[in-house]
Amino acid sequence: MRIAIATLGCKVNQSESASIEGALRTNGYQFVDINDSPDICIVNTCTVTSKSDYQSRQIIRRAVKSGARVVATGCYAELKAKDISNIEGVSLVVGNQQKEKLPEYINRLFGDNNDSVTDEPASQIISDSYYSSRARAFLKIQDGCNLSCSYCAIPKARGRSRSITTEKVLSAADRIVNEGYKEIVLTGIHIGSYGIDLTPKSSLVDIVDKLVNKYDTVRFRLSSLEPQEVNAEFISLIKEKKLCPHMHIPLQSGSDTILKSMNRGYSVSMFKNIVNKMAEDCPDISIGTDVIVGFPGEREEDFKDTFNLLEELPISYFHVFPYSRRENTAAEKMPDHISASLKKQRVKLLLDLSNEKKNLYIAGQLGKILDVVIENKAATPNLYKGISDNYIRLSISSNCLSPGQRLRVRAISLTPEGLIVTPL
Repeated sequence: MRIAIATLGCKVNQSESASIEGALRTNGYQFVDINDSPDICIVNTCTVTSKSDYQSRQIIRRAVKSGARVVATGCYAELKAKDISNIEGVSLVVGNQQKEKLPEYINRLFGDNNDSVTDEPASQIISDSYYSSRARAFLKIQDGCNLSCSYCAIPKARGRSRSITTEKVLSAADRIVNEGYKEIVLTGIHIGSYGIDLTPKSSLVDIVDKLVNKYDTVRFRLSSLEPQEVNAEFISLIKEKKLCPHMHIPLQSGSDTILKSMNRGYSVSMFKNIVNKMAEDCPDISIGTDVIVGFPGEREEDFKDTFNLLEELPISYFHVFPYSRRENTAAEKMPDHISASLKKQRVKLLLDLSNEKKNLYIAGQLGKILDVVIENKAATPNLYKGISDNYIRLSISSNCLSPGQRLRVRAISLTPEGLIVTPL
């Protein structure tokens, strides 16, 4: 049986898709691209923005047109199961809480026992199998979120925070390392809350310590940390080269007024101090962030505060999202929603600034030695694509490398296509 998986959204979805694919491969299924006439197509959806909803529906309809039996899962499927079920040609809708049962459901699908279930206890999918064509592995250590950001629907789609046990995380890491991966990205919906629900209690620092000390040939990266969770212990792990010199810390707004409306739980000064401290202690670190533009009530001065803060801070890139109204969130009911045209203007200004800062950061790497994992061979002869420990996508000049290989390189030139490095 031929199966395709289309994955939208975050690294958690990517990790879960890899676990699903690994389990189904173990059961004898063959995996193909969505364009190669699959018998079954699994669409792992996202609902973080209205655009994500649209993209999820679009790919579901594309999968239906391919002639495949279509299975929809993920956050959009969790929140909008009925809407998806009404799309002609969808055979099965599986919420986040049943992802671990997808192999069972796939088998039942061909036995004409089609279910659409979304109300069973939340799962903590972490498969005995893992398969990904990517050179880096995403290891899910946590799911769900206890925060109450006023704009976010993900806690409704994922439930409360739940941690994978230390034993299961270490066992999963064993399998991933034995498969030959040289980088593991620790991911979850809110990994900073890792361990608080375990007995005995643990923490993200505890599990990171165990992993980095057990696997000294593998590099580890954190997917994202909330500003209030970045502490001296994480900075020390980066200084000691036990964690990649890269941290993604969402800002969302550079205005204290907007941060309060978002219910983010930190101030601009706190964020500023954290970023400056990290840059001071780890000079080569790449710090990324997320920004939401056009939140209800965002005045021109609020946006200028955000722009000026991002311009000032040693941040190397940022992702910019126009605020997207989500059903049943506090922000949905707030007054003074911003027009789409104004949000678009503000997004462009921040994206231009992000490109400037990203290019400046990359230019500063010339002559430096970087730790790189090879991702794939480039179209240009004698060039390979890779990603550095400080999160730069670059090209390696060589004629004898392999995807997944880890090596040290020196940055030798900067071209319009990006940074060129050569192996040491």
